[in-house]
Amino acid sequence: MRTAAELLVNGVLLGGIYALMACGLNLIFGVMRVINFAHGEFLAFGALLSVSLVIGYGVPFLLALVLVAAALGAFGYLMQAVLVERVVEGPPIMSLLLTYSASTVFVNGGLLIWGGGYQGMPGVFSGSIPLAGMNLSQARLVAFAIALALTGLVWLFLSRSMLGKAIRAVSEQAEIATVSGIAAARIRYLTFGLGGMMAGAAGVLLAPMFASDPQMGARFVIKAFTVIVVGGMGSYFGAFVGAIMIGVVEVLGGYLLGQTFATALLYMLMIAFLLLKPSGLFGVRVTR
Repeated sequence: MRTAAELLVNGVLLGGIYALMACGLNLIFGVMRVINFAHGEFLAFGALLSVSLVIGYGVPFLLALVLVAAALGAFGYLMQAVLVERVVEGPPIMSLLLTYSASTVFVNGGLLIWGGGYQGMPGVFSGSIPLAGMNLSQARLVAFAIALALTGLVWLFLSRSMLGKAIRAVSEQAEIATVSGIAAARIRYLTFGLGGMMAGAAGVLLAPMFASDPQMGARFVIKAFTVIVVGGMGSYFGAFVGAIMIGVVEVLGGYLLGQTFATALLYMLMIAFLLLKPSGLFGVRVTR
């Protein structure tokens, strides 16, 4: 019984970090209807940059989190302005191929900078914390708390601020928002930057728990896509709920079936939702 409770809690903790990554990806899709295949590389760069700062230069972890998230937010803004904006009004396949190509370029750039080996963050939030009769990973507890706070802050920004409401307006009815005086192009730049910031922050939070390498983005972006298929494309709340579900399924599946079968289980879950409930749990109707 204790083991089952620990597995469930660890799944929820992991899912909270996945939520930060997936909510950023879903936000980009909701505003632009762009499936960003390069989203995983933002996470990978976030993890690798944080390792370089914390281990290589002795930067405090929380400061590294702020610096890396800001840097990748700016990088996302530039990527939208220079690349994605040129194809955002075209057929969806164009943006998909563009971001896939960018992903390949980013991976190879990461290999040139960091090499093909694994990078770790030893000694950062290591060990476990006894809580309610369970021994929980300190790294996961800290990462979950920060990820939950960041996800909540972005939700508050989207629901309460004027700029956040403008993002939601462009997401729901881009043409009406433009007629109303909202600069849709500027909103798209900011949204892509916000998504990049969230993915970069998720990478920093994952760095103390998983070995990082330039090709890790492909592994995690598939999980992000699974999350938004389950939760519903374009739904911020759905991405959060889907991420918690995926985290629990991954941890329980890994314990009961092994990591290889747990990964296959995630794909099976994605296929099941695509066939039986393609809109996901909280999906919104897609219009262009």
